[in-house]
Amino acid sequence: MLLARSAAAWRAGPRGSVHGRLLGSLRQALRPGPLARHTRCGTPRAATAPAPRGQQWRGARWEQHTKADYGSRRGNTHRNDPPPPPQWSVSPEGVVIAIIGINGVVYLMWQSGITRARSLNDLGLYTWMRDNFTTSWANLEAGRVWTLLTAGFSHMNMVHMGVNMLVLYSFGTDIARLLGVRRFALFYLAAAACGNVFSSVANGYILPRVSGNPSLRGQAALGASTSVVAISTLFACLYPNAQLLVFFVIPAPAWLVAVGLVGWDMYRVVSMQQSKVDGAGHLGGAVAGLGYYWFRLRPLLRRMR
Repeated sequence: MLLARSAAAWRAGPRGSVHGRLLGSLRQALRPGPLARHTRCGTPRAATAPAPRGQQWRGARWEQHTKADYGSRRGNTHRNDPPPPPQWSVSPEGVVIAIIGINGVVYLMWQSGITRARSLNDLGLYTWMRDNFTTSWANLEAGRVWTLLTAGFSHMNMVHMGVNMLVLYSFGTDIARLLGVRRFALFYLAAAACGNVFSSVANGYILPRVSGNPSLRGQAALGASTSVVAISTLFACLYPNAQLLVFFVIPAPAWLVAVGLVGWDMYRVVSMQQSKVDGAGHLGGAVAGLGYYWFRLRPLLRRMR
């Protein structure tokens, strides 16, 4: 299903809109207070009142005296302070584009492996991609737990990748502005892991036992759909009345689209339909998005009201 933001949502500026107010409020709630200072041990220290004028002068002279460079004989203690933590200089839109670029590189690796297997009968690269960029119960049993993350950047089909990247760019940019670059990147990875755990357990452990077909244990899944569904679900929780265009034509509120997609995936999982769409992985992504909203963002929003 293709989703798109309405034209009014794209034209709306960040100031004065519901999106802008929520963005500013949550950013203020997620960052530490401006009056907090940290000692060398990491404990918070409240800002104190300014000292009298004479003490300020003596304090300034003493500060200047202690910062003087006396050479290696007496040493310079302030040079031994730990360096400041690295700052993320990537913009919210930049981190989304970077994730899209990683997906594109992995797609090209898949195409190279497929081409080598067909033309040169060389299965080396294709087998390596299957073992390291798909998630399945067999991969987890073999100890390749990193596939829970790498499968979230993996596509073999151009249409599959194009749809996922379109939805990711449509909703991910707003969520990245809201959460910040670091939190958004961690949320993407956590949602991929959560969805792929659901997929591996449902398709490789539960389904073979219920259906009596043990050959399904090796069924593999791949794609960014787990993280994309998580981001879309989080967007629907934050902006339930935002108008979306289903298939670029049918207008519908975000909450209705999210409920419809989750209900469709639940039906497919319960009915054990065999198809190329991983309903269990989508449900895992929806659980990740709803859980992050309910346990992390919702308490902050209730505190600000």
